[in-house]
Amino acid sequence: MKRGIIPVLAVLLILTVLLCGCSGPSGQKEASPPPSVSQGTPGIPHGPSHFIFNDSRGNADRPITVYLYRPAAWNASGPIVMVMAGADRNGEAIRDTWIPLAEQYSCLIVSPEFSNQYYPGDNMYIGGNMYDLRGNRNPESNWTYSAIEHLFDDIKGMTGGKQETYLLWGHSAGGQFVHRMVTFLPDARYSRAVAANAGVYDLPVFSVPYNEMGLGNSPLPVQELPVVFSRKLIIMSGEADTNPNDSGLANFPAAEAQGTTRFERALFYYRTAQSEAKRLNVPLNWEYHTVPGVGHEGWGMANASAPYLFR
Repeated sequence: MKRGIIPVLAVLLILTVLLCGCSGPSGQKEASPPPSVSQGTPGIPHGPSHFIFNDSRGNADRPITVYLYRPAAWNASGPIVMVMAGADRNGEAIRDTWIPLAEQYSCLIVSPEFSNQYYPGDNMYIGGNMYDLRGNRNPESNWTYSAIEHLFDDIKGMTGGKQETYLLWGHSAGGQFVHRMVTFLPDARYSRAVAANAGVYDLPVFSVPYNEMGLGNSPLPVQELPVVFSRKLIIMSGEADTNPNDSGLANFPAAEAQGTTRFERALFYYRTAQSEAKRLNVPLNWEYHTVPGVGHEGWGMANASAPYLFR
């Protein structure tokens, strides 16, 4: 992809938008626990564990604590699920949420924690670290989205894994991370991705500027939008996630234009994709599903998402 520079004021506005766009608590433990699996140790033990990932192909000076869960039934050819934390950046908690599903589907859970200590601000997490604070485009290898690709290779190296793809899931701010990674890294090796209950979306249209939650003047080349539409993105929306006054819900104008609640915004995002794919006369491989009786709940959305990820 060709990379360039966008105006400083536009990037500052984008960063402001991202700071407003989180949909969960912001507390974060600053100190990472000591690793129980070192990067040089072959294999991953059964049960919960964690290790420190130093991304030598990206931001090697910004370590990522990776929380894992390996059920006894998982082997080196089994599915790998990358699970993205919400605004709290708590990789351990969201890993624990997925443990019953790991056992049910015999999958390896990998939850990278982009701590506020090493990845401060939403620009470096859900914004992907695609730009620096001066408005310069960062190399793609330094994007936090690319770190997921690098981590996938590391996990395969640790386990002797034969997988060519992984599954990707995120709820709330994690859902923001997922749908943006799907958009701006269209060649990533996920096979299916779920964005659940995101608070605001980057609309898949170039007629809306990037600093107003669209793709105009963004890192995605125009000709690659059909590739984005061809990938399997599953938008999950809790039917009870309908509080317009939720303290974690973005309320800036570009977000409000998508709807007053997370439920409305998810449908608006999907319908925008449908309309744009039709205008371009290209297939749309995305799905949209609602979850009755579930609000802004990580477990409820994970449990409802799993059948779509593993089918």
